[in-house]
Amino acid sequence: MASDRIGKTAANLVAVPPFEIRKVTTNFILNQETVRKNIESVPVNSQLVDSILKEGIRNPHLCMTNWYPLAGSQRIRAALWIKCNIDETWNENITVHRFLEDYHNVFYLWGDEEFRSKAIAIWFQLQELVFKSLYYEHEIDGSGIKMTEYEDIGEELEWEHDGRSNRSTSSNNNINKNMAMALKNESS
Repeated sequence: MASDRIGKTAANLVAVPPFEIRKVTTNFILNQETVRKNIESVPVNSQLVDSILKEGIRNPHLCMTNWYPLAGSQRIRAALWIKCNIDETWNENITVHRFLEDYHNVFYLWGDEEFRSKAIAIWFQLQELVFKSLYYEHEIDGSGIKMTEYEDIGEELEWEHDGRSNRSTSSNNNINKNMAMALKNESS
């Protein structure tokens, strides 16, 4: 799913929640609390690391309000790996499209936790699909490798939280718990 794209005409027909566009650095993203707590559960894509070292990070990221990337978590994980293993001063300028609100929160009102988790994961995946289809312009790196190949490699890596590549639920585990607790307290 991560490497899927749709045409711009179709993507432009999808209602996308409002977002801001910010120029930040990888250090800024890595210093955000939710990112700090969750990014190491994303596996390191060594081929992506090599590409980033040669060319930097060129496509934008899509982030939640807490700065956790919906599109770009592998690149942020690669940035951390580079800082920890190659150059502790490495810090890349990046563009982030950040949702202004947590529009997926409506799903927390659904009582069936299994369905709710799947619905949120699908919502995130579809937002990622539309975002990449509209805003990813850098399609091939200098080695001639399609950027979608790096996405496919990343999907095949073992993700810490579930042994597979279900990125959307990892960053939301704490959010799920907090929202469920808030709803429980509110109904008491």
